[in-house]
Amino acid sequence: MTSAVLHIHKLCKSFGGVHAIRDLSFEVGHGEIVGLIGPNGSGKSTTVNALAGVFSASSGEILLAGAHIQKLPEYERVVLGLTRTFQTANVFPDFTVRQQVELGCNSTLKSHPLSSVFGIGIHEGENESIAARVEDILEITDLLGVAEDLVSTTSAAQQRFLMIATALAAEPKIILLDEPAAGMVSHERKTLGNLIKRIRDLGTSVLVIEHHMALIMEVCDRIVVLNFGSKIAEGTPSEIRDNKAVIDAYLGEAV
Repeated sequence: MTSAVLHIHKLCKSFGGVHAIRDLSFEVGHGEIVGLIGPNGSGKSTTVNALAGVFSASSGEILLAGAHIQKLPEYERVVLGLTRTFQTANVFPDFTVRQQVELGCNSTLKSHPLSSVFGIGIHEGENESIAARVEDILEITDLLGVAEDLVSTTSAAQQRFLMIATALAAEPKIILLDEPAAGMVSHERKTLGNLIKRIRDLGTSVLVIEHHMALIMEVCDRIVVLNFGSKIAEGTPSEIRDNKAVIDAYLGEAV
């Protein structure tokens, strides 16, 4: 049995006669940042959605900390320790930033959901523990200064960091970051890169799906490359940069 946080073995996903993912296998280890890249239409988004539970796998295995999760719904995967962000901002505009991060803590609650109303099933100290966790996450994601602001008033980059903060609030074993740098300018990408490495250093593994090659090459320990739904390469950033199959897949685009 693998000791990896996330283990994908011969994963396949078909839509009718179209094979979006073909026999995909790779791992994300403890304390590791892995990049998932490929040209448009290579199967990256389908892979993320299959891992998160949006799509059911046609065949193959997905193991989270050794437990099979390929047949579980999204929310059960979150409870077990797999969270994600999205390509477009998925936020609650009428919440404050702090309230949205607090919402991400719900999957870890031990108290009864109605404890605040009826005073039943309360776990002593849980509210204080969650408040402290939220404060730490706001600091880590550089959102402490806008914690009491409505989400709708924050910048596009801050909303992307808020998605990451909300995913971290569930105390995941691994977080899937789906094109986190979309729309960011240079200094925001630098902040994002530092955040991804800090998340790893705090004990959460990271799978990054991203088009921005400079970010991928900077933060990732290993990179997996897809083309037409199949893995065509896997290795360190320097190995991937010089890989002929990768260069051919990108039709000469600098990687």
